[in-house]
Amino acid sequence: MALQDLMELSLSKGGKKTGLSEERIRESLPIIRQYIAYWREYPDMFVEFLCGPTNPENFHLFFYQRLFLRAVMRHRYAYATFPRAYSKSFLSVLILMLRCVLYPGAHLFVTTGGKEQAAGIAREKAEELCKLIPGLKNEIDWSRGASKASKNMVEYLFKNGSKLDIMAAQQSSRGKRATGGLVEECILVDQTLLNEVIIPTMNVDRRLADGSRHEEEVINKSQIYVTTAGWKNSFAYEKLIQTLIQQITDPGQAIVLGGTWRVPVMEKLLRKSFIEELKLDGTYNDSSFAREYESEWSGDAENAFFSAEKFDKHRVLLQPEYEHSGRSSKNAYYILGVDVGRYGCTTEVCIFKVTPQVQGASLKTLVNIYTYDAEDFEVQAINIKKLFYKYKARVAAIDANGLGAGLIDFMTKAQVDPETGDELPPFGVEGGTSEDAVEPYKKIKGPGVEDNAIYLIKANAPINTEAHAYVQTQLASGKIKFLIDEGQAKVKLMSTKMGQQMDNDKRADYLKPFTLTTILREQMLNLVEENEGVNIILKQSSRSIKKDKFSAFEYGLYYIKQDEDRKKKRKKRNIADMMFYT
Repeated sequence: MALQDLMELSLSKGGKKTGLSEERIRESLPIIRQYIAYWREYPDMFVEFLCGPTNPENFHLFFYQRLFLRAVMRHRYAYATFPRAYSKSFLSVLILMLRCVLYPGAHLFVTTGGKEQAAGIAREKAEELCKLIPGLKNEIDWSRGASKASKNMVEYLFKNGSKLDIMAAQQSSRGKRATGGLVEECILVDQTLLNEVIIPTMNVDRRLADGSRHEEEVINKSQIYVTTAGWKNSFAYEKLIQTLIQQITDPGQAIVLGGTWRVPVMEKLLRKSFIEELKLDGTYNDSSFAREYESEWSGDAENAFFSAEKFDKHRVLLQPEYEHSGRSSKNAYYILGVDVGRYGCTTEVCIFKVTPQVQGASLKTLVNIYTYDAEDFEVQAINIKKLFYKYKARVAAIDANGLGAGLIDFMTKAQVDPETGDELPPFGVEGGTSEDAVEPYKKIKGPGVEDNAIYLIKANAPINTEAHAYVQTQLASGKIKFLIDEGQAKVKLMSTKMGQQMDNDKRADYLKPFTLTTILREQMLNLVEENEGVNIILKQSSRSIKKDKFSAFEYGLYYIKQDEDRKKKRKKRNIADMMFYT
């Protein structure tokens, strides 16, 4: 039986369209049932039918899209890990709309990291699909008040009684019920909310016209997850493994899908030159590329010294800072942590905003990270000095071992900014971890010198132990805050008019601080502890993952610790003096 047969049901004698009468529908129920059953198995063919014989948009599904639609439509549980440029959102909304049409009375939803993000995805892709597939648009009830779409709310009512809306990944969604749903970018959804609020909502069976239900129907209690790869120590990965096990034990119920950048390149959705350019970018690293374009899930090293959970818990900063800002606190100040590189190794600068607290340790926020490729120490000194003045920093904590000594020699001399012609004065040395290291620079002070601008860190085993332990305790106590994941940042950016109007280069530049923070995370989770007596020795589990950003991060924090310790000593001394006087 050809697909054309059903099309002809909507034609009267003479070939003029008249629509389907109730009588003709009753007469044609056997063939309609067959085609509905066929389309539920082959939804891509249903898309062709809905496009119509003329297909004004000349829209055609790619082969991999057909595979996705067929695989997901036939299974109750589906989990797909796809790279960027794979048309994930497009396929996600399409599969839900097709299910709504082919299963009357279904209630399906889309959810992701935020209500606005979910609404943006559903609205944008639904509008695109209705334009590309005219027959799909005709299935939605567009009468006044029926279907709604706004910034933070989407609800499409179908003529057959089905409904597609969004569900906020929030406690307010607790108690809601649906036939099934789709979690877009589940790596961005909070584990507790996903497990305790979202998943329990997908527990309703579709009711037929007579009120009965078929419990075995694939749409009932259906769960679809579509995401880019993330971290193995996450609920999203646990859900992937759970679905994979289910596929092995009950292949008719569950399926796991995956793909790499090669598929969209093959279909000309992504330029191969873009991938090549990406690999040459200064922010590129193997782990990040493997997640975002190879769909490989990353895992921290076994027995990693730092906790991924604690790091991720405190990724809460929505915006980086590019200069001094006194908005959060007048008492806040900035610290630069610098790890020095040369001859192919980058120099890394971590920018901390330190906000003193009435009691306890200060709050540290890592507001930005800068990477410099320049090998010339004078160029590096100019770049760091410019950052120092941009943030009105209190001090730059610099590694004084090895290459660091060469940079410090230039930092203590005057330079001229080649871009502005401004003179950058010599920087004086405040102090350091070693008196011997500080001694050569003691005379660099006075008029024309930026006094006490450098803190020298000449690390050894005891100092490293102190620094490692301090980073760990500050993470555990929540005293360090980080920028949100670049995926979350991109979703938030694309929900704004400004983000939508950005070209790719500007968007990449905007996301760079978020991406560099993720690279810092990878470096920290790659460090394993090797005890050497009383000292904490951290080694790289994988030598391919650097630790330069972590070193810059730790240098900055170590200075902050020394500053906090000095204040504590002064406070104790003042209290002791008062007691003596009394």
